[in-house]
Amino acid sequence: MNLKSFPLKSVIFSALFLCAFSQNAFNQTVQAEKTGSVGAYIRDKDEDAGLNRKRIVKTETVRAVSSAKPSADQIVDFEKQIFGLINQKRAEIGLELLVWSDEVAKIARLHSENMAKYKFFSHKGIDGKMVDDRADLLGVTKWRAMGENIAYNRGYQKPLECAVEKWMESEGHRENLLNRRWKESAIGIAVTDDGTYYFTQVFLVKK
Repeated sequence: MNLKSFPLKSVIFSALFLCAFSQNAFNQTVQAEKTGSVGAYIRDKDEDAGLNRKRIVKTETVRAVSSAKPSADQIVDFEKQIFGLINQKRAEIGLELLVWSDEVAKIARLHSENMAKYKFFSHKGIDGKMVDDRADLLGVTKWRAMGENIAYNRGYQKPLECAVEKWMESEGHRENLLNRRWKESAIGIAVTDDGTYYFTQVFLVKK
């Protein structure tokens, strides 16, 4: 997935999995079971055919144990922590660090909060809007390219590390995280009462 091969204004999407703990009936020990859904989407806004969304891959989900819901202040802290983990991955291969954008964070948080509130997992909101539509809604209109990674997990002691690890293991998500074209980004996290974490990372190249 090479952004340079797309026309100027394009949107790239990647979705990721449910990480969960389940009880192994054979050995009666708790083990990590990683499953859920993953997909990559591309939208070209400069062409009439750009409304097509492609390449959706889904797998089954599993039950998971619940965990305590963090406070609002902790969630803000978590957003910056996972952003730092991603920049660390970029630094390891000599890439320029992403710059945190408060306006991009609003786009990311809006989607994570909606997924948590309405209990769905998709790039498309229940209102039918995609990330560029949400950007328009929040007044972010001067961009050349926009990308989005999403993930959710539950039952992990380190949910932030789990999200980054699985993004890095998936080719499409990793290419988004490590794409040298992205300059600005932010992450929005929402957590439900049962301890399910929803992550949205939005990437942006301004005009």
